[in-house]
Amino acid sequence: MEMEVISTFDRNAEDYDIWYREESGKLAFESEARAIEVLGLKGFGVEVGIGTGVFSLRLDVPLGLDPASRMIKMAKRKGIDVVRAVGESLPIKNNCLDYVLFALTICFLRSLQDSLREAWRVLRPRGNIIVGFISQGSEWGKLYSRKKVEGHRFYRYANFYTVEEVEKALGRADFKIQKCLGTLSQKPGAVTAIEEPSSDVSQLGFVCIKATKMQKQAH
Repeated sequence: MEMEVISTFDRNAEDYDIWYREESGKLAFESEARAIEVLGLKGFGVEVGIGTGVFSLRLDVPLGLDPASRMIKMAKRKGIDVVRAVGESLPIKNNCLDYVLFALTICFLRSLQDSLREAWRVLRPRGNIIVGFISQGSEWGKLYSRKKVEGHRFYRYANFYTVEEVEKALGRADFKIQKCLGTLSQKPGAVTAIEEPSSDVSQLGFVCIKATKMQKQAH
């Protein structure tokens, strides 16, 4: 299925990028970017699943990884260094990054747990992971879950997670949660303003978790 996902993003790279420039998409994106920005991206890091580079460009992330070649080309045209790779196998040395960013990526990973373990490997001691995702139980998550069932070109391949599931996965990968923020209280298709992030994430569409690399525990 992995190759099908990659080819789908390749075929629809332009449409994907355009959504972030349309009015409702632009407002939702800026709300999401602000939540990540408040959590902080300090030092040298990478975005895993960079897509066309919209988040990395907005947040000044210097390096990106993605498996879809057309998306890589579009990100490179925005001035971002991008390497072709998947989240489960990062072509990066151990203990060399200050942060790893997953922005709306985890729902398309083949293995969330393997990808989190790879992020742990490449981070320096006390380095940070930032995971932004659509919360399964929110109105946004419910909509995209319906789209998955209906065979949507992107979401048919997606797996959506609750906040609790992501937090537990981070714990299993030896990360300690530092902060959790959310945004998008407005319903899908009805975003009319940029939102500031909130610490009450229970009903919010986009949730962003920052966690720190800890010493490995016996599992």
